[in-house]
Formats: sequence, structure tokens, C-alpha cells
Amino acid sequence: MGSEDGTVRRRSAVLPAVVAFVVVAAVFTASGIIRGTYPFGSLSRSTNDLGTQYIPFFAHLWDVLHGRAQGDFLFNWQSAFGVGFLADAGVDLGSPLSLLVGLFPRDRIDLAVYVITTLKLGLAAAAMAVVLLKPRPGPRWVAAMLGVSYGVCGWALDDGSYVPMWLDGLIALPMFFLVAEWSLRRTNRVLSVLVVAVFWLSNFYTAYMATFAGGIYLLARLLTSDLSWSLRLRSVIRHGISFALGMALVAPILLPIITANRAATPSPSGIFRPSALDVFLSRLLPLSEGVGKTASLYVGTVALLLALTLPFNRFVPWRSRVIWVITIVGVAMSFRWAPTQEFWHAFDTPNGSQYREAFVLCGLLVAAAWVAVAHRLPGPLALLGGGALVAVIAALSDGSRLLTRHSMFVLIVSGAVTLVALGTIWLLRRMPATRRLKLPVAAAFAVLLAVVTVETTWTAIITDEYRAKALTPSAPAWTGKETDQLNAIRAAGDWPKYRTEPGTTLTPNDPMLLGGQGAGLYSSLLPSTTNQLLTGLGFGWSGYGRASRTLDNPVTDAIFAVGARMRPADDGTPHISRSEAPPLVTVQRRLAPAPASTDSNAPNPYARQDQLLGSKVYEVPEYKGTRFATGEVKLVAQCTPGTTAYLFMPRVGGRARQPGGSWHELSSTRRPGINTSSAMIDLGTVPATGNLLIEVNFGEAPQGIPPENAIGCLDEKALAGAVKGLRATGASDVQAGGHSLHATLRPGSKGWAVLSVPKLDGWTCSVDGAKAQTPRNFGGLMAVQLTNPAKRVDCTFTPAGLRRGLAIGAAAAVLTLAIALTGAARRRRVTS
Repeated sequence: MGSEDGTVRRRSAVLPAVVAFVVVAAVFTASGIIRGTYPFGSLSRSTNDLGTQYIPFFAHLWDVLHGRAQGDFLFNWQSAFGVGFLADAGVDLGSPLSLLVGLFPRDRIDLAVYVITTLKLGLAAAAMAVVLLKPRPGPRWVAAMLGVSYGVCGWALDDGSYVPMWLDGLIALPMFFLVAEWSLRRTNRVLSVLVVAVFWLSNFYTAYMATFAGGIYLLARLLTSDLSWSLRLRSVIRHGISFALGMALVAPILLPIITANRAATPSPSGIFRPSALDVFLSRLLPLSEGVGKTASLYVGTVALLLALTLPFNRFVPWRSRVIWVITIVGVAMSFRWAPTQEFWHAFDTPNGSQYREAFVLCGLLVAAAWVAVAHRLPGPLALLGGGALVAVIAALSDGSRLLTRHSMFVLIVSGAVTLVALGTIWLLRRMPATRRLKLPVAAAFAVLLAVVTVETTWTAIITDEYRAKALTPSAPAWTGKETDQLNAIRAAGDWPKYRTEPGTTLTPNDPMLLGGQGAGLYSSLLPSTTNQLLTGLGFGWSGYGRASRTLDNPVTDAIFAVGARMRPADDGTPHISRSEAPPLVTVQRRLAPAPASTDSNAPNPYARQDQLLGSKVYEVPEYKGTRFATGEVKLVAQCTPGTTAYLFMPRVGGRARQPGGSWHELSSTRRPGINTSSAMIDLGTVPATGNLLIEVNFGEAPQGIPPENAIGCLDEKALAGAVKGLRATGASDVQAGGHSLHATLRPGSKGWAVLSVPKLDGWTCSVDGAKAQTPRNFGGLMAVQLTNPAKRVDCTFTPAGLRRGLAIGAAAAVLTLAIALTGAARRRRVTS
């Protein structure tokens, strides 16, 4: 009987799941069609990080899957002159659905991401519809409707739709509710472990939030159950074991992520300020929008009304009502207290979108709505009580600036239709069984589903419209311009003989988006040491230092073996310039000492470049600076006539030029010194007099006299001689594997082999097959000592934490297998 019962229950959940999936996909698609966003119109949906970070990462994943990337799942040779990839893949691309990108053409990555986003929203809705039917069977049409309400909740539309990796948490939440149900029923222990593993692999950040929400759900279920305290304790232990083993199974990914996060460029922690009560409550209502600055709590008027009938529904046991009301109120309050808000974000307050855990409350609200209807649909008194609470929320929210023009109108209409429809169903079900009419009930359900569909679609449109105003989208989609640039870079490239620098014109992640091997990388895991290396050489950055940007400079091109560079015209037409570049592995007789600097915020980039090049090619003159009342600064210095003048003023904004020359932007992005740092700029040839005059205009925000070592004058002839020497003595052949580098040296090579690769933990190198050693840090690059005349250097990268993670994962797999075998043996004993 138990097996038949389970089969019937599974079948009964299929239809609500399918309906929820289809309706959510239709809502999301319809909102895009009406708005005219990609792929249905010319408006871009690549808001914020979607266009600048995630789509390029998906493009790189496509290249890896198709064998066209420089690198593999462990290492990325294309970005930041060489950086680990496993942790980035785990953070941004961990979902199994990400692999679907490989089925799309390379020039349709935007479409692939859109389809994956739609699938994730639909799967979250379907999962919730299935899970709701687990604790107590109830009206399947309500389960489907609540699944829709969850799949396109305010958080999904506002925060998740343009951060596709977070949507894995939206799916994880109902699946972790399901794990809690299995823990209560003592079933599916191995499957529980695998479910936890899949979602911690997909996105550990939102899985962390969903894990604690699943624990809250389990606690509520235990406190409302009739189990003995010993059985309740055993359920908690089973639940904990499932999560411990599931997380341990993915330790080969989690530990490298944790290690990479510790070594990443830190961004300033956000300061949490709870929003006003009216603003907070207004996000429960339709057509409200906070652009990531407030908690997106909208679950639709129908779901909200049902949840608020719970305290008044006499058919629900009093203990369930009390526990669920306390649960909802307690979680909502935790969003408004700084310590608990930090807890939800793993004790790292974000500096943007501060309520990333809002989907947790959305899921619990939907669960509470199901509790309110699963025993029996609420009667007139409960509906009136719920309606009164909705009215109170509306009254308290009336002054919120986040309510749009039609918010109250939609709330009133949706609420009224919901009350009438639910009241009609209640009256029909009060009729004797012989006189009940199924058609009116079905019609009432159709009306409620229509209310949910229309309201969520309208809310999705408003959300996207306001977000587009607050956060500037990037280009709408891949066009022929990007295809021309990709083809030009591919034709110019000859990796690993030399690097081809695509620049960072479209995004900081152009090396992944367009191909080539450059300085650009936008990632929350950009190594701090790489950031320091590039900043010290004169490169600029954005995104609080988490987005490295290109530097068009002949000396750094020589240091990093850049032999081709794309400089697109204003219309996007690619122009490729070529230069004689040393190989990726050069040989220096001795390593120059690090240059001294008295200003940590403005290192001497010219001395740093000289050091890594192994030759002095710059003169760094002293200068006099005069600041005028207008905010303009003039710098006067003496340099050798005919040399090229450079200016490096990091952490400031403005523009500079030589008199009569063109203005060069120091930093064209926001908040210089906090969100951005300026790159070194080329101001042209020093006049024949040797008198160098530089005009600096800080615009409306005067920022003082430039730091010391701001000016450098490059001797192009000396640079050409240095490059010629490095080419003559450098490696005769370089081969690159997915996460390895092999160099054949010229006969008699002594001293140090310098690799134009940032020094990261995880690299080991051997000389002529000898024992592997950790390479030396040479100004941020890797250097390997050649004690005797050497013939070959071989280096391999293994992500830090991977080996330990593999050991933990293997142990967890053994324990999980043991649990499976023990369970199977127990079942055999019972059946025999």
C-alpha cells in the first residue's frame, strides 16, 4: 500500500509542477516581449554584471567545452595574463544547467543565458509546487498557483533575473524543504545527500542561505508534528548528516573557492541600514521596485492573502498557526537587524543588493500560504481577516517611494477578485456532494491563475523598466561587430608564441568574450597579488579592484609577451597592431631588486617596469606642480627630447594633456580611488626643448597635487634594444597546456627563467626534470632559478585546496556509499 500511495502522490504532483513551470516561463517571456528586451527586441537585458561578467564567463565555458579556450577547468590563460579558473567556474558556472550553453552557437551566448535563466525560474516554480504537496495533500491547483507565485517572486524578478547563478538558490530552497521532509520520514537518505551536493555545487552562496532556510522549515515542521522528542532529534541528526555529507562531496570545488576568496582582492564591506518600515512592507505589494536596495518580498496578492489568512483559519491546528506566524515574523525581523542580516550573508555585508536572502522569506510565505489551505480552504472569516491584514500593510506602505503609480490599483483589483473567487469556491464546496458543480470551481481556479499571471507579468515589466533606468545596461546582444573583432583576434593570434591583447573596450572580460590573452578580468575572485602586480605597473581597475583593465603601453606589452593588440575604431571596426615581443619565458642573469617607494598609494610604475623588463628604459624626473583656483594643475619637468611622456595618477579622476594636444581621460568611471583607479596614459613626445608641461584638469572635484613618480619618459630605442636582447636569450620554444607551461631554453641558459605569468599559489616548476619547486616571486611574476646551464623548464598549476578537497570528497563518497549499502541491507532483512 505504501508504494502505491507514494506512486499516486508523485503522479498527483506532476500536473501542478508542469503548470507552474509553463506559466512562469510564459510570464517571464511575455514580460520580455512587451518590454521589447532581448531576444524579443532591441532593448538590452544585460544589466550590470550580467553583460560585463556572467555572459563573458559563459562564453569562456563554451570555448572550454568546445576545446577552443586557452586553458581548461583548472586554469584560464586568457584573463589577467593567467589566473585560476576552477573557483570562478564553481561560483558562476557551477549549475549543471550551465552546460547547456554548449548547445548554442558561439555568437548566441546571450540567448543561451536567457534560456538558462528561464529554465531556472520554471524549475524553481515546479519544485515548489511539488514540495508543497509533500507535508499534507491539498488542492493541486493551489499548489500550482503558489509555485508560480514563488517562481516569479519579487526577488526572482528584481535580483535573480540578471544574476543567473543566484537563481540556483531559488531552486535549492524548495529542494532543501524536500530534504527536510525526507529527514522527517526517514527516506531517501542517499538522495538527500546528492540533492545537497548538487545545489552547493551550483552556487554555494545562495545554497548557504537556502540551507538555513531549510533548517528553519524543518524546525517548524518538527514543532507542528506529533512525533516524539526522540524521533524529532533523530530527524535533526539525519538532516545534519545529509548536509554535512553533501557539502563534503563537493569539497573539491568548495575548498578552492574558499581559498581563492581569501586570496582575492577585497572590496569594502557594505554598511547595512535597514529600510524604513513603510518601504520594507511596500515590497510585499505588486508593481513595487527597489532596484536591489530593499528586500524584494513580493509573492503576488493571491499568495500573500492566503498566507495572511493563516492566523484566522480555524481549520488549521492552533499550534501550526502559532509556529508558522512566529516563523514568518521572525525571519522578516532578521532582515532588519544588522547582526542577523550579516548572518544571512555569511558575515560579509554586501556593498550592493543588500537583501540577497529575500527569496528565503518569499519561499516561507508561500509555504505558510499552503499550510493555510492544505487542511481546508479558508472560510469567509479567515478571508476577511487576511484581507484586513493586506489592507493594514497597504495603509502602512502608502507613503513608500517604491510604490509605482498602479500599485494600489492592482492590489485592490487582485485582492477583490481573489476574495470573490475563493469565497465562491468555499460556498460551492459547502454544497452537498450530489449537487456540487466542478465547472464553477474550475472557472474560479482559472480566474485566480489569470490574476497571478497578469499581476506577475505586469510586475516583471515594471521591475525591468525601473532597473534599466537605475542600472545602465550594456550592449543588447552579440552583433556582427563582435564577430569581426573575434575573427580578427583569432587571425592575429599565435598562442603561446605571444599574447594577443583584445583590450577591455566592451567589458573588463573581453579576453573571454572576444578571445586572445590580455589583462582584463572582472571577477570577485581576482587575486589580490595580481591586482597589486598590475596596479604597480600602471594598469587601471574598476569594481573596487575586482576588475583589471588593459594598459596600452609598449613596456608592459614586452613584459607580458604581447605581440598583437586590437584597437577598435569608434564604430567597432577591429584594427590589429603588431610588435616584436619577447617569448613568454625569458632568461635574466640576475633579478633586479624591487624599487623602493615612499607612497603606497602611488608606486613607481616606471621603476617596476624597468625591474621586470630587466633593463632601464625610463627616466623619472622630478617635477613642480602648480594648482590653480579653477582646480586645474600644471606640472613642469625636464626629460630627454624625443622620449615619450607618460603620466600615472591612480585613484583620481580627470583628464590630462600636453599643451595643444588631445585630452586623455584619467578615469572615466565612477568614484575614483574607491570604485576605480586610473591607468597610465601616453601624453606624446617630449618637445625638442626637453621642457615637459602637463595640464591636468580634475573637473568639478579637485583632488590635489599628483603624487611623486607621476611622470616617466620612455626611451623607445632603449626599449627596442632590451626587447632584442630578451628575444635572443629567451626560450626558443614555449608550449602551453590547459594548466601547464613548458619552455625549451637556449643552450647555456643560466640565471633565472622569468615567466610572464602572475605568481599564484598552486604553481610548481621543475628544471630539466628535477624535483618540482615553488617558483620565486619576482615583482609579482614567476621566476625559476637555473643553477646550471638548463635546457627545459616545466610548470604546472594545481588550484590551492584542490587536493585536500579531493580527499574530503572521497571520504564523503565512501560514507554515502556505506549509508546506501546499509539501507539496502536493512530493507532486504525486512522483506525477508
